[in-house]
Amino acid sequence: MRQSDSQSPERDHEWPENIDVMYGRVAEAWGKCDDIRFRWIQVGGRKAFIVCIYTLIGKELLQEGLLEPLTTFDKSDKSIEDLEQALRTVSLKPVKNLEEINVAIGSGEAVLCVDGWDRGLAMDLMDFQGRAVEKAASESVVRGPQEAFTESLEKNLALYRRRLKSPNAKVEYMTLGRVSKTTIALVYVQGIVKPGLVEECRERLRRIDVDSVLDAGYIEEMIDDAPLSPFPTIEYTERPERLAAEILQGRIGILVDGSPNALLAPAIFVHFLQSAEEYFERYTMATAVRLLRHFFFWLALLLPATYVALLSYHQEMIPTTLLITLISTHEQIPFPSVVEALIMEITFEALREAGLRLPRAVGQSVSIVGALVIGEAAVNAGIVTPAMVIIVALTGIASFAIPSYNIAISLRILRFPVLLLAGVLGLYGIIIAALILWIHLASLRSFGVPYLSPMAPLIWSDLKDVFVRAPWWQMRRRPKTLEPLDLVRSAEVTRPVPGQPGED
Repeated sequence: MRQSDSQSPERDHEWPENIDVMYGRVAEAWGKCDDIRFRWIQVGGRKAFIVCIYTLIGKELLQEGLLEPLTTFDKSDKSIEDLEQALRTVSLKPVKNLEEINVAIGSGEAVLCVDGWDRGLAMDLMDFQGRAVEKAASESVVRGPQEAFTESLEKNLALYRRRLKSPNAKVEYMTLGRVSKTTIALVYVQGIVKPGLVEECRERLRRIDVDSVLDAGYIEEMIDDAPLSPFPTIEYTERPERLAAEILQGRIGILVDGSPNALLAPAIFVHFLQSAEEYFERYTMATAVRLLRHFFFWLALLLPATYVALLSYHQEMIPTTLLITLISTHEQIPFPSVVEALIMEITFEALREAGLRLPRAVGQSVSIVGALVIGEAAVNAGIVTPAMVIIVALTGIASFAIPSYNIAISLRILRFPVLLLAGVLGLYGIIIAALILWIHLASLRSFGVPYLSPMAPLIWSDLKDVFVRAPWWQMRRRPKTLEPLDLVRSAEVTRPVPGQPGED
């Protein structure tokens, strides 16, 4: 059976000669959308209509930028080019079919269609009031810029452009989501980033075919190299200056309209243990804090398992006085050490989640007071020992010192299988878990970059910004791990030597 014109997709790519036909198509496409507004007007003696989503556009912009200039455009012999000159106060772009009209309307633009012309005009009159620029919440720092990304792509790009003003800082727009029509921006620095990396990222984004992209997390899962791994291979940040700094290293950023986080790729293991504040403080303090953070990472992963293994299978490794104390407190406990640890870990995770989901003022009280009350009650009831409460508390504090939230979640997940192996096999279980973990980490790639680089494979020149943070005058070159086109970050600078007061 022949498909009728009203159902034919080819009509969306044609511009009808009669304005009433185009009005019917637009009205049909946006049927039962009560926030759509049509307004019939006369443009140069021709019949025309304006269509927009009135909740997204600015009413004053519509009046001053469009309707008032059209009142002076009253001669029928003028062309669409003359109309574009009359509307110089607004941003214009041509729309040539129904599909482009629908995208423009959904993006908060007003579309003008005039009878007898072969295209329409989409005008940017959007005036949606989103969240203002605020301080970073999950990546807070004491020293350094305090601005954070918002849900507005335009604001986020403005914050990014304030840091990188060079024309080599490229921004490429793409639209993803068959229904959401979400705009994303691919940002990188031409001349620094590896061209193959940019093309690989473009290709992965083009392969995304979903109905909606509502947050950067949607894209993160769809372009991830190892979606089944507990370790993230794509990093995200809410700080504009960190996005700019990482892009200058040779990485790629992805900004998504509606998301306050920017994705960074490729991402390697050491990136998740680095904080933005380390580059604003003196290198001596930054190095000490970074070394402490690496220690806290393994402490948060292995401390409960090590305690269970020593107390259950390797008592000879514990000092005698401490062992007597631990055994005496554990005599009245009806559970083995591994079950005791599991009870406390699950309880701690429940309190942490409760503190996150409740309102901030109430959540902090619940997490702190709840931990104290439940811990004390569990000890008095003879369910857990005081030593186990201390171990779990130290583990929680160590996990809070990890700057990246997504790798901290990985620690929370991996802690339980490591704990079970320690409860079954003792220290041998911990060694087995560590070997499996390192083999898995060594097998991971992020956009072709080894996850454990520059440690495996070893790149000596890149180690100056891994476990330590070398002074700026020693970090003249960008990391070779990312294979940037331009390795030189700065000219050769000698170590500054202070002079005597009054010396020329």
